[in-house]
Amino acid sequence: MRKSFTLIELLVVVIVVAILASFAVPQYLKAVERAKKAKAENALGLIAQAEKMYRAENDQYVNFADGAANATLGSYVELSELDNDTDWDYKVTGATATGTTFTATATRKAGSNSGETITLTESGVWGGNFSP
Repeated sequence: MRKSFTLIELLVVVIVVAILASFAVPQYLKAVERAKKAKAENALGLIAQAEKMYRAENDQYVNFADGAANATLGSYVELSELDNDTDWDYKVTGATATGTTFTATATRKAGSNSGETITLTESGVWGGNFSP
């Protein structure tokens, strides 16, 4: 007598695995987006730190566009990873001639949250519309 699984038993196992996967995959994707958000927040913190160092020497903040973080502020804090980031675009705007304000922005490049932003001002106020 051969012992093996019946077709019904195999179908039950496949259905149970499918049900478990339907719960696990969305949670995994949310966890990935939360990790990417944490990466962007860390990067914005580095940009703010570099901006404050720049202002200490030059009495003003400086603007930069995506891809120019390291060229602009790299002598204060290593920012080359931000220029090569595949998940986020980073820029600083709002720096004025008086050098009293700036807003650092991370914009999501792709995925379900494409185009959403996280911002950080010179006074440490977080903002944006990113919601993982």
